[in-house]
Amino acid sequence: MQSSKMRVGLSLFVLFLGGLWGAGQALAWKFLPKEGIFVYPRIDGVGYLTQEVPQPLGKVISALAEKAVNIGEGEIVYVNVGTNQGIQKGDRLLAFSLFKPRELRNTRVVVIEARLLVTEVKEEEAEALVEDSYRSLSIGSWVQKYEPRQATMPLKPAVRDLQGRIIWSYENLVSFGEGDIVFLDKGRVHGLEPGQCYEIFRTPAEEWGSLREKPGRSTRAVEHITHGIGEIVVLRVEENSSAALVRKSKLPLQVGERFRAGCAWEKELELAKKEAPRVSREGVDLKKAIEEFESKDVLFPYDSYVLTQQARQILQEKAKFLEENPQVRVLIEGHCDERGTKEYNLALGDRRAQAAKRYLVGLGISPDRMRTISYGKERPLDPGHNEEAWARNRRAHFVVEK
Repeated sequence: MQSSKMRVGLSLFVLFLGGLWGAGQALAWKFLPKEGIFVYPRIDGVGYLTQEVPQPLGKVISALAEKAVNIGEGEIVYVNVGTNQGIQKGDRLLAFSLFKPRELRNTRVVVIEARLLVTEVKEEEAEALVEDSYRSLSIGSWVQKYEPRQATMPLKPAVRDLQGRIIWSYENLVSFGEGDIVFLDKGRVHGLEPGQCYEIFRTPAEEWGSLREKPGRSTRAVEHITHGIGEIVVLRVEENSSAALVRKSKLPLQVGERFRAGCAWEKELELAKKEAPRVSREGVDLKKAIEEFESKDVLFPYDSYVLTQQARQILQEKAKFLEENPQVRVLIEGHCDERGTKEYNLALGDRRAQAAKRYLVGLGISPDRMRTISYGKERPLDPGHNEEAWARNRRAHFVVEK
């Protein structure tokens, strides 16, 4: 009886973890057939294959927590680059490492670890905040100038009659599946582009060995039964290789799996085009819905642009409104309380507006529908000079653009 209870408890625990994993993965990307886009918010963390060693500016030489081995988001690090290399306060750097698999001859994997925000800078060194962490950052990781990548990709048709293979898993996994990043043996010269989807397939006859030559059997080409076992979405393209997200997988996948055109989502796109565009929520006048949307501000703690749990709930409501009204575009205003210099508050207001925008992009809202502006402390909602007034003025305010 006790053993049975333990098995039931373990099963529930596994289901609980699976639910958490699934919820996290749901926020990691979004397929929006009605808008014709695929959103992958953490696109900056997707690495690539290269035969040429990237030329870094420098490397991470230490951390504020001196004994730190694995450095994560929100921590302070120091790099051996500064104004002599053209680095200024407010610049962003990308930290990466290199991995050379034995199986990929003359090819290296560029592993993106983190995005850094330069907070202080001297001639030969700089202090930086780990603004976004994609993997554990280590002392000795290389850094280069950050170039933002587009998280929102228009959905594009796959290259017909093209077939290729998965040649490596980004995490060097023996078995992988939905949510993992893989590398493909086809790239820009083969017609691959970000936003394309391909079907992963297997030919069971090959595994059964029925393709071996047999006495008296014809050697002519035979068309065998194939079976789709998953889908991949191209995220980043190099000359002869690509990085892709495993969007679906029916079975555990391995290096060597083949891919081709044939994603189910192309049919979903066709159906979406035939449907009439949605309007505002049923029974609610759009004008009133806009007034409600604009009335709720996202509030921030003192001297911070970190989103609280309440702020995230409000942003989730705003994302729902924007999903239901795809024609709406918004301006996100960043505001601060009266304390601090004008310049400091303008920068803080910008970070607050950008934090709200990034969260909405993570929920599937196209960044092209949102723009940001910072007013710093110049346009207070409450003119008071006390804690209550200051709390109301630390906000991101949303305005629907006509």
